[in-house]
Amino acid sequence: MGLHLAAPWMLLGLGLLSLPVLAHLTGYQEVHTVDFPSLRFLRASQLKVRRRTRVEALVLLILRLLAVSLLVLLFAGLSVTWTGASLAGLDPSQTTVVLLDVSASMHTRTEDGSVYEKAAEEAHRLLDGLGQETLAAVIAFDAEARVLGPGMTASKDALGAALDELTPGAGPTRLDNALRRAGELLREEGIAGANIFVLSDGTATSLPGPTTSSISPDVVVHYHDLLGGRPQNRFVDGVETQGGMKRGEGLRVEAHVVSTGTAGDEAVPLTLRLEDGLEVVGDLAFEGGTASRSFTLPIPPSGRPKAQLILPEDALPIDDRHAFTLQGESQLDVLLVSGDGGAQPRDDEVYYLEKALQPGPGSPSRIRPRVVTAEELRRIDGGRGDVVFLCNVADPRPLAENLIDFVKRGGGLFVAVGNRVDPDRYNQSLGDLLPSRFTELKTRGAGTFELSPLGLAVPPMDRDEFRVFRTGGANVFSRVRFGKVIGTEPSVQKDSEVLLRYTDGLPALLERRVGEGRVLLFTSSIDDDWTDLPLRSIFVSLMHQAARSLSGTLAMDSAGVFDVGSRVTLPVPPDPSEAAWVRAPDGRDLAMDTASADGSGMAQFAATHWPGHYALYWGTGGDRSAGILRAVFSVRVPASESRLIPVQTDALLQSVPGLVFHGAADQGGKDQPGEVLRTASLAPWLVVLLGLVLLTEGWLGGRRP
Repeated sequence: MGLHLAAPWMLLGLGLLSLPVLAHLTGYQEVHTVDFPSLRFLRASQLKVRRRTRVEALVLLILRLLAVSLLVLLFAGLSVTWTGASLAGLDPSQTTVVLLDVSASMHTRTEDGSVYEKAAEEAHRLLDGLGQETLAAVIAFDAEARVLGPGMTASKDALGAALDELTPGAGPTRLDNALRRAGELLREEGIAGANIFVLSDGTATSLPGPTTSSISPDVVVHYHDLLGGRPQNRFVDGVETQGGMKRGEGLRVEAHVVSTGTAGDEAVPLTLRLEDGLEVVGDLAFEGGTASRSFTLPIPPSGRPKAQLILPEDALPIDDRHAFTLQGESQLDVLLVSGDGGAQPRDDEVYYLEKALQPGPGSPSRIRPRVVTAEELRRIDGGRGDVVFLCNVADPRPLAENLIDFVKRGGGLFVAVGNRVDPDRYNQSLGDLLPSRFTELKTRGAGTFELSPLGLAVPPMDRDEFRVFRTGGANVFSRVRFGKVIGTEPSVQKDSEVLLRYTDGLPALLERRVGEGRVLLFTSSIDDDWTDLPLRSIFVSLMHQAARSLSGTLAMDSAGVFDVGSRVTLPVPPDPSEAAWVRAPDGRDLAMDTASADGSGMAQFAATHWPGHYALYWGTGGDRSAGILRAVFSVRVPASESRLIPVQTDALLQSVPGLVFHGAADQGGKDQPGEVLRTASLAPWLVVLLGLVLLTEGWLGGRRP
C-alpha cells in the first residue's frame, strides 16, 4: 500500500503555510486598555485570560495549517494504492470487454450467494482494476447479447451503474452470440488488441463457430468458470395429461422429473397445485437420475385451468416450479352433415364420429357435435372458429357456395368420402376447396377392409394434429385397414399439403388453406363401410385433434409448454384494429401486433422472457378489464439450463483459438487468482475533513474577544 499524487507540483502550495504562522505571530500584539478599580483583581484577570487565549490561538494555528495542507493535497490529487486480488488475465492498461452471463443457470446458489451475484461482483472488480483512461465495455448475454450503458467508454462509473441495474434472466446460454457481439463492438471502435472476460457458470452453452474468426488475433478471451462444479438440481422435464373417456373418469397427470449433479436418488415430495388451491402431494422415487409420478383427479377440469408442479428448493430455484395447463379445452360446437342416414343408428354415416367427439354425459370432452341437414347448414352463418364435417354427401352443389364463403371467413371444413360420393361432381362444385382433385375409386382386398393389407403410414409427430400420439398409439396407424379409398391427383393445389398417407403412398389426409380457413380431406369413409378406423383406439383422439385443429384452438387448448425465449404462434382478431394482449406471469399486459398476422389469422408472440403461465385475451373493444380469454400456454426454463452440464473444455478451447480457461484444474482450467494494483482517490475524505476543520476554526474564532 502507498500514496500517489496526480499533480505533485501542487505541493508547492504548502508554502502558503507561512501565512497562518505570520498571522499568529502578529495578530495578538494589540494592547487593550481595561478600566478596573482594583489593581489586584486586574492582574489575576489578565493572567487567566492570557492562558486561555494562548491555548485557543495555538489550536487555531494548527487548524489553519491543517486547512491549507488539506486544500493543497486536494488539488494535488492524493490517492492510495494497494495490491489486490483480481481475476487472472487483467491488464489495467488494456481495453477490456466484460461478457456477463445472465442466463437461467446463473441463479444457481452457492455458499456465498448466487453465481450471478459473484459474477456481478467480479465484473465490478475488473472495472475498478482498470486505469482511469482505459476503455471498457460490458455485454450481458443469454440467448441474445446486449451492450450495457454507454458502450465502449472510459467512464467506469457509468458502466458500474449499468451493472447495478442488471438482473439475471431465465433464458438459455449463447456464448457464440456474446463473442460475436464483442468482436463487432471492437471493430466498430477500431480497436485491434483487447482482453475479453467471460464471467459464466461453466455449464453447457452454444459453442462459438466460425463467426469468432472475425475477432482479431490480438484479442485474448479469458473464460472464468465461477461455479466450478455440478450442484444438486431437480426439475420437471415433461408432463403428460390424459382425460378418461368413460363416465366417471377424471384426468391423469404424469410428471417426469430429472435429478442432476449431487442430488442422488433419495425420495423427495412432488406437489401438484391447481389454480383453485387444491394440492396433491406424492413422493418421487429416483432411479438412475429420473423419476415419474402419476396424479389422478376425480373430476375432469373445464376451461383452461392452470396448474403447477412444485419440487423442494435446491441449488437452482428458478426451475423448481413447472407451469402447465391441465386439459385446457374450450367449448367447441361442431356441425355434422351425414350423407347416409341408414335404417339403424349404427348405420348412420356419422354414428361413430358423433360418439367419438362426445361419448355422452360425464365425458370430459368439451366438443359438442350436432347433426344437421344440408338445408339447416345453409341457414347457419358460420365463420372463424366454427367447424363442419361433410361426410359422404352425394351432391354438395347446393352447399358449395355457402361452404366456400364459410371457409374463406375462417371456418374449418372436414370432408370425408364414401359410396355416395361422385369424384367428378366434387371436383366441379368444391374444386376451390379441395386440396387435390379426385381421380377414381381404388379398392384393396376385394373392397373389404377385412381382407385388405392397406394401412396408414406413421404420421408426422411434429404436426399439431398428431402430437397427441407421441406418448402412445402411433403403432396403431399401421394396423388400420382400408378396403376402398378415392385417389387424388399427384399434384396438390396452392397452399395444400399431404398430412397422412396410406402404406402404399396414396394420400389419406390432405390439408388446404383457403382465405382465413382450412380444409381437411379424408379420402376414405368416416364410418366402418370402407375401413375399420372407427373401431380402432386412435379414432377418438384423431377426430378430436382434427376438430380442434380446424377450429384454430388446438395449439392453445393442448396446454403447450414452450422454452423461455420461444416464439409462440397465437390467433389474433380478424379485425387488425381490435386490440389483443397477452398477460405475462408477473401480471403485465403485453400488446400483440395484430397487424403482423398471416393469412390464417395467426401472429408471433416473442416476449416469453420468464417461466410461468401466459394468457391471450381480446374482445370487448379492447377493454383489458373485461377481455375474453382466448388461449393459455406455459413457458419453462430450458432443460439445457436445468441440467447444469459442465461445458466441454476441449471443445471450448477448439472453438475459440487462444482462449484461456480459468476454472477447476481437473477440467483443464487455470484456477490461480491474479493480482492488480488498485487505486482509490482520497478526495472525498479530504473534502469532508476540510469541512470539519473550517467549521471548528470558525467556531473557535468566534469565541475570541
